[in-house]
Amino acid sequence: MKGKRAKQKGAETQTVLITGASGFVGENLAHRFAGEAELLLAYGKQKPRARAEKAIAVDLSVRNDFTRAVEDLDVDTVIHTAAMVSPDLCERNSTEAHAVNVEGTREIALWAEERGARMIYFSTDLVFDGEKGEYAEEDAPGPLNLYGRTKLDGEEQVEKNCTRWAIVRLALSYGTTRGARGDWTLSMRRALGAGKTLTLYTDQFRSPAYVGDTAEAIFRLARSRANGIYHMGGRERISRHGFALKFCRLFGLDEQRFVPVLMEDVQMDAPRAADCSLDTQKLTREIGLTPCEVEQGLARQKVEEEALANADGSPARD
Repeated sequence: MKGKRAKQKGAETQTVLITGASGFVGENLAHRFAGEAELLLAYGKQKPRARAEKAIAVDLSVRNDFTRAVEDLDVDTVIHTAAMVSPDLCERNSTEAHAVNVEGTREIALWAEERGARMIYFSTDLVFDGEKGEYAEEDAPGPLNLYGRTKLDGEEQVEKNCTRWAIVRLALSYGTTRGARGDWTLSMRRALGAGKTLTLYTDQFRSPAYVGDTAEAIFRLARSRANGIYHMGGRERISRHGFALKFCRLFGLDEQRFVPVLMEDVQMDAPRAADCSLDTQKLTREIGLTPCEVEQGLARQKVEEEALANADGSPARD
């Protein structure tokens, strides 16, 4: 197998392949691994800004496109973040969602296993039905929408096909934008800048994950030998509206432009769970990382954005 080939590099240097590298989380992962690993980046339509040994365009909706594109690569760890992530888009395009999130994951898992690589797969808090909240890894999944079902099916592909693996169920994410794709705080700022009023749920609860914490957690997991499922979220259970208010107060924005609504008041293609907050104690125990609360994460985001703005001479964020 290709995983048996000797590598022409120092034994302590890992080769890490990140899929979805031009996404919000992917760019932050590349930033964390930069200088610590031989970095390979796989992306879809938009080339990532992060520097790497190699960047490869792949289309996970086309079978074997990934395998052909990376055929000659040899890696230690595959971090699979690429996915069709919009619940509504998945609901409207079920065939493509299954091709990318399930069959694409299977293809990558088989490729990683052939090379003896460790597979770290990003799943979602939306594998749960939202009836309980504060979900631990041992709690039974029960996704309400197609997106959640395809990500859960992806988990099964990883467990079935990989010997060395970790599944990370990631909560709603926020933090510093390092590439072309931003988080939802950037979307909120742009909407406010365009004079829009935004409606945000008061009855949907998550455990928002600061992306810097997520990147550090994955960095540590990549060096771990433990297999298993891990929950990655912040320490705080909060509604989207509650999060937005904290964001506005810290960044000096007009919170009156955020209108509180109930989920039942908004028509959506995909059903949403009411409380998918996560228990992250396992991650803290095993890798020694304590995720931050929302105000801590937002404060770190603000400092990082100001530093980036000073470095390139541009405004912090639009």
